[in-house]
Amino acid sequence: MPIFAHDLGAGGAGSAYGVLLFANGAGGVIGGVLLEATGRIRPSVRAAVASTAIYGVTTVIFAFTASYPLAVGMLVISGIANLASMSIGQTVVQLLAPAADRGRIVGVYGVSANGLRAGSGFTVGLLGAAIGIHWSLGLSAAALCAGTLAAGVYALRERRPLSPGPRPG
Repeated sequence: MPIFAHDLGAGGAGSAYGVLLFANGAGGVIGGVLLEATGRIRPSVRAAVASTAIYGVTTVIFAFTASYPLAVGMLVISGIANLASMSIGQTVVQLLAPAADRGRIVGVYGVSANGLRAGSGFTVGLLGAAIGIHWSLGLSAAALCAGTLAAGVYALRERRPLSPGPRPG
């Protein structure tokens, strides 16, 4: 984040860095309040996929923008989408997991979600040293978008009945 603050040329790197961090955190808080207070977004696979895609797209825009105000805005939206993605995804996993396997499935989901975040931090940093942090983050976010699209197509296609006849119960 300090590199982004410096590259965006927004005054002192310390305060610019602080605003970028604050923007992402503020987005998370706003997202939590909006999800809880409005109740307008119901937990569904579609909502989880959409919020993850928004998170990926806003991260791509953040990675490549040269505009500090746009970067701050993308981080706020990214924070909202990230919180929505994680909480909706967790809820969907809990709701769709068979009762007998729910604990194991939720555990695997938590380990994989957190493990991929830790791994992403390492690969973005390592790749960033080789090709630059902007390209590294942008490519990582683009990979998130591609994976989200593939998982969304798979998950949403599997939920539709294959024929108009009755579904097995």
